[in-house]
Parts: sequence; structure tokens; C-alpha cells
Amino acid sequence: MIELENITKRFADGHRAQTVLDGLSLRVEEDEFIAITGESGAGKTTLLSVLGTLLPADEGRYLIKGEEVKVNGDKNLAARICHLRNKEIGFVYQDHRLLPQFSVLQNILLPTLAVKSSSTAEEQKRALDLLDFMGILSLKDSPVTQLSGGEQTRVAICRALINQPSILLADEPTGQLDATNAHTIASLFRQVNDQMHTTIIMVTHSAEMAKVAHKTYKLVNGKLLEE
Repeated sequence: MIELENITKRFADGHRAQTVLDGLSLRVEEDEFIAITGESGAGKTTLLSVLGTLLPADEGRYLIKGEEVKVNGDKNLAARICHLRNKEIGFVYQDHRLLPQFSVLQNILLPTLAVKSSSTAEEQKRALDLLDFMGILSLKDSPVTQLSGGEQTRVAICRALINQPSILLADEPTGQLDATNAHTIASLFRQVNDQMHTTIIMVTHSAEMAKVAHKTYKLVNGKLLEE
């Protein structure tokens, strides 16, 4: 499903370049659930951004389903990568990034409007099915500002899954939740992996959250070490 080969990513730090990812390699099989841990500032979010095609690597190769992800300033290629991202990858952010002016259902349907003005009946049904799967169908018309942190996380997961991506990337999805809600969300991620056969790569500080994954890696000095 995913292959990273010798990925390097640097950022300018004054007159020097800081290497955040240093020859990093990773192979993720279809339907796998991978957790990535590491100290704050280790580069976990940078790695997810590369995986999500939001940041290009400076060196190395990135392949999704055997297709190389590389832009190099080519507008046609950039458009293809954007299409690949919208089709294959769903994102769950720590801060949820829900739009406060919209209801729960409207937030979930937003990714379906990337290239058209309205959602289809099939997409609306899928959104309701996802809400039911997450146990929050009764909240479909609620303003997202009235939801608890755990409920907002569930809405964010529904939104990430609405386009039926093959890959789900999650950046500290339980970072702002108490232990009870974090445990519930961890269980839901495992159900998404088991029942929807979605490949999941999740960044987390929580050892308990990492336990639900098939494999756990730690990001140290720009490289991944399997734990």
C-alpha cells in the first residue's frame, strides 16, 4: 500500500538546514494499522504531512499502491497528486478542524464538495451510516460547537472516511481527550481498520492508544525504529 524509501526532509533554520527526516524508510501493507510514537519535535507531524502529500520530500521515493508521489513543479503532475490525495487519503487532525458555522452532517459532507457543488444521495446516506457506526447519528443536525471533545473527534473521523479512502492518517487523535474518551476512540479506530479494511497510520503520544495498532514504530533522529 505504502512505501517510503530513504525519505529526507529538511527545513531552513537561519543559515542552516535542519534535517527532520533522515533517510527514513517504511513499508505499510494493505489493511495494516501502524502507530508512530516519538518525542515532541521528533518530526511525527512532518512525516504525516509527507505521507499525506502535503509536503514533498527533499530526497527519497514515496509510492502509494506502486504509484510514485513526486511533483517537481509539474502542474499536471501536481493535479494528479491532488486527485490521488482526495481519492486515497483521509485525515484526522488533533484540533479536528471542523467548521463552526456548519452542522455535524454538513461538516462530514465537506470533502465530497471538492469538485462539485452538492453531495449525492449516496454520499449523504454514507455520511449517515458513518454517524451511526460512530454512535452519534442523533447529533447529525447539531452545531459542532455544542459537541464534546470526544464527539468532535468522532465527527472528524466520519469526515475523513466520507470519500472511502484506502488510507487514514491520524495526528494525535486523542491528544485532547480524557482516558475514557481516548479508549473509546482507540476502539473505534480498530473497528474502522477491521470492518472497513482501511489502512491506518496514526501518530500518538499515548502508549495505550498505540497498543490497538498491529505495529508500533518510534521516530528517533529522523528514522523509524520498530518497537
